[in-house]
Amino acid sequence: MMKKDLLNKILAETGADAILLYSPQNRYWFSRFHSSLGYVLYTKNKSYLFVDGRYLTAAKESKMLTNIDEIIGFGPVFSLINEKIKENNVQKVLFESDWVFVKEAKTFEDKLETKVEAYNFDSIRMIKDNWEVEQIKKACDITHQVFLEVLEFVKPGMSELELARFVSDNFLKNGAEKLSFDTIVASGPNGSKPHAVPTDRIMQKGDFVTLDMGCYYNGYCSDQTRTFVLDNDNNEKMKEIYETVYQAQQRGIDAIKPGITGKEIHQICFDYIESKGYGQYFTHGTGHGLGIEIHEEPYNSVAGDKTLVEGMCVTVEPGIYIPSIGGVRIEDDILVTKEGFEYLTTPFRELQIVK
Repeated sequence: MMKKDLLNKILAETGADAILLYSPQNRYWFSRFHSSLGYVLYTKNKSYLFVDGRYLTAAKESKMLTNIDEIIGFGPVFSLINEKIKENNVQKVLFESDWVFVKEAKTFEDKLETKVEAYNFDSIRMIKDNWEVEQIKKACDITHQVFLEVLEFVKPGMSELELARFVSDNFLKNGAEKLSFDTIVASGPNGSKPHAVPTDRIMQKGDFVTLDMGCYYNGYCSDQTRTFVLDNDNNEKMKEIYETVYQAQQRGIDAIKPGITGKEIHQICFDYIESKGYGQYFTHGTGHGLGIEIHEEPYNSVAGDKTLVEGMCVTVEPGIYIPSIGGVRIEDDILVTKEGFEYLTTPFRELQIVK
Protein backbone atom coordinates (compact mmCIF):
# COMPACT_ATOMS: atom_id res chain seq x y z
CA MET A 1 0.00 0.00 0.00
CA MET A 2 1.33 3.41 -0.95
CA LYS A 3 2.00 5.90 1.83
CA LYS A 4 -0.66 8.28 0.53
CA ASP A 5 -3.19 5.42 0.61
CA LEU A 6 -2.34 4.80 4.29
CA LEU A 7 -2.88 8.46 5.13
CA ASN A 8 -6.08 8.63 3.09
CA LYS A 9 -7.41 5.62 5.02
CA ILE A 10 -6.76 7.48 8.31
CA LEU A 11 -8.48 10.62 6.94
CA ALA A 12 -11.50 8.51 5.96
CA GLU A 13 -11.81 6.74 9.31
CA THR A 14 -11.46 9.95 11.38
CA GLY A 15 -13.36 12.36 9.13
CA ALA A 16 -10.30 14.66 9.09
CA ASP A 17 -9.18 16.70 6.07
CA ALA A 18 -5.45 16.92 6.81
CA ILE A 19 -2.57 15.36 8.75
CA LEU A 20 0.29 17.31 10.28
CA LEU A 21 3.46 15.23 10.62
CA TYR A 22 5.90 16.79 13.07
CA SER A 23 8.14 13.90 14.16
CA PRO A 24 11.43 13.65 12.19
CA GLN A 25 10.81 9.92 11.72
CA ASN A 26 7.35 10.24 10.15
CA ARG A 27 8.42 13.19 8.03
CA TYR A 28 11.34 11.17 6.67
CA TRP A 29 9.11 8.11 6.14
CA PHE A 30 6.72 10.16 4.02
CA SER A 31 9.08 12.53 2.19
CA ARG A 32 12.52 10.84 2.35
CA PHE A 33 13.94 14.16 3.49
CA HIS A 34 15.84 14.48 6.78
CA SER A 35 15.59 17.60 8.91
CA SER A 36 15.72 18.12 12.66
CA LEU A 37 12.76 20.50 12.48
CA GLY A 38 9.95 20.74 9.97
CA TYR A 39 6.33 19.87 9.21
CA VAL A 40 4.53 17.91 6.54
CA LEU A 41 0.95 18.99 5.94
CA TYR A 42 -0.85 16.24 4.06
CA THR A 43 -4.22 16.75 2.38
CA LYS A 44 -5.87 14.54 -0.22
CA ASN A 45 -5.07 17.09 -2.93
CA LYS A 46 -1.59 18.28 -2.02
CA SER A 47 1.32 17.63 0.33
CA TYR A 48 3.48 20.43 1.72
CA LEU A 49 6.91 20.25 3.32
CA PHE A 50 7.75 23.17 5.62
CA VAL A 51 11.44 23.56 6.50
CA ASP A 52 13.50 26.42 7.92
CA GLY A 53 16.40 28.15 6.21
CA ARG A 54 18.94 25.52 7.30
CA TYR A 55 17.27 22.90 5.11
CA LEU A 56 15.55 24.84 2.32
CA THR A 57 18.24 24.50 -0.37
CA ALA A 58 18.89 20.86 0.53
CA ALA A 59 15.17 20.05 0.24
CA LYS A 60 14.91 21.78 -3.14
CA GLU A 61 18.00 19.98 -4.44
CA SER A 62 17.18 16.56 -2.95
CA LYS A 63 17.07 13.71 -5.48
CA MET A 64 15.32 11.45 -2.96
CA LEU A 65 12.40 13.74 -2.09
CA THR A 66 9.09 11.99 -2.67
CA ASN A 67 5.33 12.58 -2.12
CA ILE A 68 5.79 16.36 -1.74
CA ASP A 69 4.05 18.87 -4.05
CA GLU A 70 5.39 22.08 -2.55
CA ILE A 71 8.39 23.01 -0.37
CA ILE A 72 7.85 26.07 1.80
CA GLY A 73 10.62 27.85 3.73
CA PHE A 74 9.53 29.25 7.06
CA GLY A 75 9.76 32.15 9.19
CA PRO A 76 6.24 32.46 10.73
CA VAL A 77 5.45 28.80 10.19
CA PHE A 78 1.95 28.66 11.65
CA SER A 79 0.79 31.56 9.45
CA LEU A 80 2.14 29.66 6.43
CA ILE A 81 0.46 26.40 7.50
CA ASN A 82 -2.80 28.30 8.10
CA GLU A 83 -2.67 29.65 4.53
CA LYS A 84 -2.61 26.06 3.23
CA ILE A 85 -5.31 25.00 5.70
CA LYS A 86 -7.52 27.77 4.31
CA GLU A 87 -6.65 27.04 0.67
CA ASN A 88 -7.60 23.38 1.10
CA ASN A 89 -10.69 24.11 3.22
CA VAL A 90 -9.37 21.97 6.08
CA GLN A 91 -11.96 21.64 8.86
CA LYS A 92 -10.01 19.15 10.97
CA VAL A 93 -6.29 18.28 11.18
CA LEU A 94 -4.71 15.30 12.96
CA PHE A 95 -1.38 15.36 14.79
CA GLU A 96 0.79 12.57 16.25
CA SER A 97 -0.39 11.84 19.81
CA ASP A 98 2.36 9.21 20.15
CA TRP A 99 5.13 11.76 19.52
CA VAL A 100 4.05 15.32 20.27
CA PHE A 101 4.62 16.77 23.74
CA VAL A 102 1.72 18.40 25.57
CA LYS A 103 3.36 21.82 25.06
CA GLU A 104 3.43 21.41 21.25
CA ALA A 105 -0.12 20.02 21.19
CA LYS A 106 -1.26 23.16 23.02
CA THR A 107 0.61 25.31 20.48
CA PHE A 108 -1.14 23.50 17.60
CA GLU A 109 -4.53 24.08 19.25
CA ASP A 110 -3.76 27.77 19.82
CA LYS A 111 -2.13 28.59 16.49
CA LEU A 112 -3.85 26.45 13.86
CA GLU A 113 -7.06 27.95 12.51
CA THR A 114 -8.99 24.69 12.35
CA LYS A 115 -10.11 21.87 14.63
CA VAL A 116 -7.06 19.96 15.94
CA GLU A 117 -7.27 16.31 17.02
CA ALA A 118 -4.71 13.82 18.38
CA TYR A 119 -4.24 10.49 16.57
CA ASN A 120 -1.89 7.62 17.40
CA PHE A 121 0.42 7.07 14.41
CA ASP A 122 2.74 4.54 16.10
CA SER A 123 1.73 1.71 13.72
CA ILE A 124 1.82 3.66 10.48
CA ARG A 125 5.33 2.59 9.43
CA MET A 126 4.93 -1.16 10.17
CA ILE A 127 4.57 -2.36 6.57
CA LYS A 128 7.63 -1.56 4.45
CA ASP A 129 7.60 -0.99 0.71
CA ASN A 130 10.26 -2.52 -1.56
CA TRP A 131 12.53 0.54 -1.39
CA GLU A 132 12.45 0.51 2.41
CA VAL A 133 13.25 -3.22 2.54
CA GLU A 134 16.22 -2.65 0.20
CA GLN A 135 17.66 0.01 2.55
CA ILE A 136 17.28 -2.26 5.60
CA LYS A 137 18.89 -5.13 3.65
CA LYS A 138 21.82 -2.90 2.71
CA ALA A 139 22.25 -1.85 6.36
CA CYS A 140 22.21 -5.57 7.29
CA ASP A 141 24.82 -6.38 4.60
CA ILE A 142 27.13 -3.70 6.00
CA THR A 143 26.57 -5.13 9.50
CA HIS A 144 27.55 -8.62 8.32
CA GLN A 145 30.72 -7.25 6.72
CA VAL A 146 31.66 -5.50 9.96
CA PHE A 147 31.08 -8.76 11.88
CA LEU A 148 33.43 -10.63 9.52
CA GLU A 149 36.03 -7.91 10.16
CA VAL A 150 35.48 -8.23 13.93
CA LEU A 151 36.23 -11.97 13.76
CA GLU A 152 39.56 -11.17 12.04
CA PHE A 153 40.43 -8.40 14.51
CA VAL A 154 39.32 -9.45 17.99
CA LYS A 155 41.60 -11.39 20.33
CA PRO A 156 42.12 -12.06 24.03
CA GLY A 157 43.88 -9.17 25.79
CA MET A 158 41.77 -6.52 24.08
CA SER A 159 39.28 -4.40 26.03
CA GLU A 160 35.55 -4.23 25.33
CA LEU A 161 36.00 -0.52 24.55
CA GLU A 162 38.69 -1.25 21.93
CA LEU A 163 36.32 -3.62 20.17
CA ALA A 164 33.43 -1.11 20.35
CA ARG A 165 35.64 1.59 18.76
CA PHE A 166 36.72 -0.81 16.01
CA VAL A 167 33.05 -1.57 15.27
CA SER A 168 32.16 2.15 15.03
CA ASP A 169 35.07 2.92 12.68
CA ASN A 170 34.38 -0.05 10.45
CA PHE A 171 30.70 0.74 10.03
CA LEU A 172 31.68 4.13 8.62
CA LYS A 173 34.43 2.62 6.45
CA ASN A 174 31.88 0.21 4.97
CA GLY A 175 29.43 2.92 3.94
CA ALA A 176 27.04 3.25 6.89
CA GLU A 177 25.60 6.72 7.62
CA LYS A 178 26.02 6.22 11.36
CA LEU A 179 25.39 3.66 14.08
CA SER A 180 21.74 2.85 14.77
CA PHE A 181 22.49 2.62 18.53
CA ASP A 182 25.48 2.51 20.87
CA THR A 183 27.35 -0.76 20.29
CA ILE A 184 26.99 -3.34 23.07
CA VAL A 185 30.10 -5.41 23.85
CA ALA A 186 29.61 -7.71 26.84
CA SER A 187 32.37 -10.21 27.64
CA GLY A 188 32.51 -12.93 30.27
CA PRO A 189 30.36 -12.08 33.33
CA ASN A 190 29.29 -8.77 31.69
CA GLY A 191 27.30 -10.88 29.23
CA SER A 192 24.68 -11.29 31.96
CA LYS A 193 23.60 -7.65 31.36
CA PRO A 194 21.42 -7.51 28.22
CA HIS A 195 22.25 -3.84 27.53
CA ALA A 196 25.80 -3.76 28.91
CA VAL A 197 27.85 -0.65 28.15
CA PRO A 198 31.39 -1.51 26.91
CA THR A 199 34.00 -1.18 29.66
CA ASP A 200 37.79 -1.35 29.91
CA ARG A 201 37.46 -5.01 30.98
CA ILE A 202 40.13 -7.07 29.22
CA MET A 203 38.63 -9.99 27.28
CA GLN A 204 40.09 -13.36 28.30
CA LYS A 205 40.62 -16.72 26.63
CA GLY A 206 37.40 -18.73 26.93
CA ASP A 207 35.20 -15.62 27.26
CA PHE A 208 31.84 -15.67 25.50
CA VAL A 209 31.37 -12.17 24.02
CA THR A 210 27.98 -10.72 23.08
CA LEU A 211 28.19 -8.09 20.35
CA ASP A 212 24.98 -6.18 19.55
CA MET A 213 25.43 -3.65 16.74
CA GLY A 214 23.74 -1.99 13.82
CA CYS A 215 23.82 0.94 11.43
CA TYR A 216 21.74 3.30 9.33
CA TYR A 217 21.70 3.24 5.55
CA ASN A 218 19.53 5.87 3.80
CA GLY A 219 17.71 6.42 7.10
CA TYR A 220 16.90 2.73 7.76
CA CYS A 221 18.34 0.51 10.52
CA SER A 222 19.94 -2.85 11.03
CA ASP A 223 20.16 -4.56 14.41
CA GLN A 224 22.19 -7.75 14.80
CA THR A 225 23.54 -9.63 17.82
CA ARG A 226 26.17 -12.35 17.68
CA THR A 227 27.76 -14.15 20.61
CA PHE A 228 31.20 -15.65 19.90
CA VAL A 229 33.90 -17.23 22.06
CA LEU A 230 37.59 -16.35 22.33
CA ASP A 231 40.27 -19.02 21.76
CA ASN A 232 38.37 -22.09 23.01
CA ASP A 233 34.88 -23.35 23.77
CA ASN A 234 35.77 -25.51 26.79
CA ASN A 235 33.02 -23.92 28.92
CA GLU A 236 30.35 -26.64 28.70
CA LYS A 237 27.74 -24.59 30.62
CA MET A 238 28.05 -21.61 28.27
CA LYS A 239 27.97 -23.91 25.24
CA GLU A 240 24.72 -25.43 26.51
CA ILE A 241 23.29 -21.92 27.01
CA TYR A 242 24.36 -20.97 23.47
CA GLU A 243 22.70 -24.04 21.98
CA THR A 244 19.49 -23.35 23.94
CA VAL A 245 19.30 -19.74 22.68
CA TYR A 246 20.17 -20.87 19.14
CA GLN A 247 17.39 -23.48 19.08
CA ALA A 248 14.86 -21.09 20.67
CA GLN A 249 15.67 -18.40 18.11
CA GLN A 250 15.39 -20.89 15.22
CA ARG A 251 11.94 -21.94 16.40
CA GLY A 252 10.85 -18.30 16.69
CA ILE A 253 12.12 -17.46 13.21
CA ASP A 254 10.59 -20.59 11.63
CA ALA A 255 7.17 -19.62 13.02
CA ILE A 256 7.15 -16.22 11.29
CA LYS A 257 4.44 -15.90 8.66
CA PRO A 258 1.43 -13.68 8.02
CA GLY A 259 -1.29 -14.25 10.61
CA ILE A 260 0.85 -14.99 13.67
CA THR A 261 1.05 -12.43 16.48
CA GLY A 262 4.21 -11.04 18.05
CA LYS A 263 3.03 -12.49 21.37
CA GLU A 264 2.98 -16.00 19.86
CA ILE A 265 6.54 -15.64 18.50
CA HIS A 266 7.71 -14.62 21.96
CA GLN A 267 5.88 -17.53 23.59
CA ILE A 268 7.51 -20.06 21.23
CA CYS A 269 11.00 -18.81 22.15
CA PHE A 270 10.22 -18.50 25.85
CA ASP A 271 8.63 -21.95 26.10
CA TYR A 272 11.69 -23.61 24.58
CA ILE A 273 14.09 -21.77 26.92
CA GLU A 274 11.82 -22.61 29.87
CA SER A 275 11.78 -26.30 28.85
CA LYS A 276 15.58 -26.32 29.20
CA GLY A 277 15.39 -24.84 32.69
CA TYR A 278 16.45 -21.27 31.85
CA GLY A 279 13.09 -19.47 31.73
CA GLN A 280 13.89 -17.17 34.66
CA TYR A 281 17.03 -15.96 32.85
CA PHE A 282 15.22 -14.80 29.69
CA THR A 283 14.19 -11.37 30.91
CA HIS A 284 13.07 -9.34 27.87
CA GLY A 285 10.82 -9.50 24.82
CA THR A 286 11.83 -11.64 21.85
CA GLY A 287 12.01 -8.78 19.38
CA HIS A 288 10.68 -5.63 17.81
CA GLY A 289 9.91 -4.03 14.50
CA LEU A 290 12.65 -1.97 12.92
CA GLY A 291 12.87 0.58 10.14
CA ILE A 292 13.48 4.29 10.57
CA GLU A 293 13.64 3.68 14.32
CA ILE A 294 15.57 0.86 15.92
CA HIS A 295 12.50 -0.06 18.00
CA GLU A 296 9.09 0.38 16.41
CA GLU A 297 5.86 -1.55 16.00
CA PRO A 298 5.19 -4.47 15.85
CA TYR A 299 6.71 -6.02 19.01
CA ASN A 300 7.44 -9.73 19.52
CA SER A 301 6.78 -9.65 23.26
CA VAL A 302 4.23 -10.49 25.94
CA ALA A 303 2.39 -7.30 24.95
CA GLY A 304 2.80 -7.88 21.19
CA ASP A 305 -0.82 -7.81 20.08
CA LYS A 306 -0.19 -6.98 16.40
CA THR A 307 -0.69 -9.69 13.78
CA LEU A 308 2.25 -10.02 11.39
CA VAL A 309 1.56 -9.27 7.74
CA GLU A 310 3.65 -9.31 4.59
CA GLY A 311 6.16 -6.44 4.46
CA MET A 312 6.83 -6.14 8.20
CA CYS A 313 10.43 -6.29 9.39
CA VAL A 314 11.04 -7.69 12.88
CA THR A 315 13.90 -8.92 15.03
CA VAL A 316 14.04 -12.27 16.78
CA GLU A 317 16.49 -12.06 19.69
CA PRO A 318 16.01 -14.39 22.62
CA GLY A 319 18.72 -14.46 25.28
CA ILE A 320 19.78 -16.11 28.52
CA TYR A 321 21.57 -13.99 31.15
CA ILE A 322 22.94 -15.54 34.36
CA PRO A 323 24.36 -13.07 36.89
CA SER A 324 28.12 -13.49 37.56
CA ILE A 325 28.36 -16.25 34.92
CA GLY A 326 27.55 -14.56 31.62
CA GLY A 327 25.00 -14.57 28.84
CA VAL A 328 24.14 -15.29 25.24
CA ARG A 329 21.90 -13.43 22.80
CA ILE A 330 21.48 -14.12 19.07
CA GLU A 331 19.51 -11.62 16.99
CA ASP A 332 18.47 -11.49 13.36
CA ASP A 333 16.35 -9.14 11.28
CA ILE A 334 13.53 -10.91 9.45
CA LEU A 335 11.16 -9.83 6.66
CA VAL A 336 7.63 -11.24 6.73
CA THR A 337 6.84 -12.52 3.22
CA LYS A 338 3.64 -13.73 1.58
CA GLU A 339 4.36 -17.37 2.47
CA GLY A 340 6.60 -17.01 5.52
CA PHE A 341 9.83 -15.16 6.09
CA GLU A 342 13.18 -14.11 4.64
CA TYR A 343 16.42 -13.35 6.47
CA LEU A 344 17.59 -9.74 6.11
CA THR A 345 20.66 -10.36 8.26
CA THR A 346 22.76 -13.30 7.15
CA PRO A 347 21.89 -16.57 8.92
CA PHE A 348 25.53 -16.89 10.08
CA ARG A 349 24.66 -17.90 13.61
CA GLU A 350 26.67 -20.98 14.59
CA LEU A 351 29.03 -20.37 17.50
CA GLN A 352 32.25 -18.82 16.16
CA ILE A 353 35.47 -19.73 18.00
CA VAL A 354 37.93 -16.88 17.41
CA LYS A 355 41.47 -18.27 17.42
